[in-house]
Amino acid sequence: MSRESTLSGPRKDAAAYADWVKKDHRFCDMLVQTSPALAGHAFPRLKLRYKPSLVQLEGGSLHLPLLDPSMRAMPLMPSKWKERLEARACLDVSSSEMSGRKLLLLDVRNDYEWDVGHFEGAQRPNVDCFRSTSFGLSGEVSDPLNGVDKEKTDILMYCTGGIRCDVYSTILRKKGFQNLYTLEGGVSNYLKAEGPAGWVGNLFVFDGRLSLPPATFRRPAACWPSSPSEEEEEKERRWVGRCYACGSEVVELRHRNCANIDCNRLYMSCGWCAEELAGCCCSDCKAAPRLRPLLPGHQRYLKWHVYRDGFLTPAATDADC
Repeated sequence: MSRESTLSGPRKDAAAYADWVKKDHRFCDMLVQTSPALAGHAFPRLKLRYKPSLVQLEGGSLHLPLLDPSMRAMPLMPSKWKERLEARACLDVSSSEMSGRKLLLLDVRNDYEWDVGHFEGAQRPNVDCFRSTSFGLSGEVSDPLNGVDKEKTDILMYCTGGIRCDVYSTILRKKGFQNLYTLEGGVSNYLKAEGPAGWVGNLFVFDGRLSLPPATFRRPAACWPSSPSEEEEEKERRWVGRCYACGSEVVELRHRNCANIDCNRLYMSCGWCAEELAGCCCSDCKAAPRLRPLLPGHQRYLKWHVYRDGFLTPAATDADC
């Protein structure tokens, strides 16, 4: 399996800790990445949890040959990945048809991650959650792997850190797909090494920051990165997502959770829909019985019992944001 770790903190301290970990022979080949934070600490609270599997799949993953390197996709260093992207962009269609080879670029993340940024030309996730991913399995016409030549099709897969690709590539390998490649270290490692070449938008991250601009990963800093330059900000503003409810363009690349506690969908919303739907993702959720109040800006919801039992106060809300 992919051996990766993500740290956040002063660069010098993070590097020293990574060096200490790698002195143990069990972790000597681990890829350690430092995750930047625009303000404060990216991971302010320490949480230790035991999880049988980091990646959840419908039907589980115990039956997959995850420990067999030959069954996983071949990792490509960011520089090699960039070369493949450039070659794909310059591919001569006629020569491709003559050789019979084809190259597909698959995004195996969640759809809300795609919404905030992705590689140009990648196939969009066909489900809202990775655990239901069905690339190469559904047999539907919309499936980009349906009917492709399994011997002459190069499949490039990517996710945020690389773990989901490792897992899903074993599924495709069992289905007979032979030429599988993955981005080593995921998108975060690519943005740090190669910058935003071929990438559009921001990168979704699974913590309070929600998304980070590509320039953040390459900006040197002693502790946390400085503010982006005007040129970097202008480049990042060129990409806009779309509102989940109405489909209009959303310049602010942030997400919100549906106010319906029983839905809790993470989605992008324009300001008008957020007000009109009271923080919900659709009209059905707006009529649901268990609704949390619409929170302004990027505030985050408290536990449901706070709203249910009437304990909500301005101080409590501010403390959770």
